[in-house]
Amino acid sequence: MHNLFHHLADELPEYRDDINRLSATDAKFQDLMARYRDVDHQIRLADDNIEPKCDESVELFKRQRLVLMDEMVHLIRAAKVARTSAPAAEATPA
Repeated sequence: MHNLFHHLADELPEYRDDINRLSATDAKFQDLMARYRDVDHQIRLADDNIEPKCDESVELFKRQRLVLMDEMVHLIRAAKVARTSAPAAEATPA
């Protein structure tokens, strides 16, 4: 039985602040997060036998959730690099 909601910040605690920041400011990240939640919800419905699905469908949803998580981690890392390199770019004389 699968009662846990796979909240991204719980899955990736080292990125909790970045997830919160991007969830509030980045439209692409917000879209990925919404899709992640939808897919996770489908997995929970199947696991709890509320909306039974065949094993192949559940596995497909789980793979989709991983792909979405990978995409969000990529955005988080890119945003982190952009944030840390921005002050260095401003300090460089023109």
